[in-house]
Parts: sequence; C-alpha cells; structure tokens
Amino acid sequence: MRASVGLFVGVLVSALGLQLFAPWWLVVGVGLAAGLVSPCSPGRTGLLVAGAVALGGLGMAGYVALTTSTVLLPRVATLLQLPAPWTLYPLTALVGALPAGLAALGGALLQPRSRTTQEEAHGS
Repeated sequence: MRASVGLFVGVLVSALGLQLFAPWWLVVGVGLAAGLVSPCSPGRTGLLVAGAVALGGLGMAGYVALTTSTVLLPRVATLLQLPAPWTLYPLTALVGALPAGLAALGGALLQPRSRTTQEEAHGS
C-alpha cells in the first residue's frame, strides 16, 4: 500500500513538473521509469501510473483554462470538432494516461524476476 501511494505521488509530481517545461509526451518516459523500479505487480503499476498521469493532465488542463480566461478552450474544441469545450478534459486525461500506463506496464514486465518467482512459475 505504501509503495503504491509513493509511486502514485512520485509519478504525479514528475508528470506535473515535466508538463510545465517539456512536451507532454515525456510522461511516457516517466511511466517507463516508474515501471522499471516499481515493486508492485505490472497491472497495478500500469493503472497507478495511468491514474497519476490522468490526474496531472486534468490539473494542467484546468490550469490552462483558468489562466487563458477560458478563451482557448472553446477554440480548441471547435478546431477538434468536439461537441462541447468540457470534452477536452477527459480527452486530455486519456491522451496522456494511455501511453504512460502502457509504458509503465512494459517497464514492469521488463523487471528481472527473482529466482524463487521463476521456480514457482515452473513448478520446481
């Protein structure tokens, strides 16, 4: 439980920090790194990272909407032919969470398994 909370908070802070100064797609590297060092199961790691990046993306979208006096949101929604400006929020969360979560899953699956885990898997 403690490892899960630490992973979630670490990824959330890293994703928010990177989104301020770097392109959005660098959160995929954060997800991969989190997956490589996570003590959690691969599925749990992927979901935790996806949730943290989604929350960070929602927070950043809200920040941009507040600082641009809500002028930018309707224009981008019109440009993307979305039915309403609020639909950008879940879209933003999904666009960041999906690749970061998959990268975390891949990173967790790349972790070397201990000898006892390999023996249990083979029934030795």
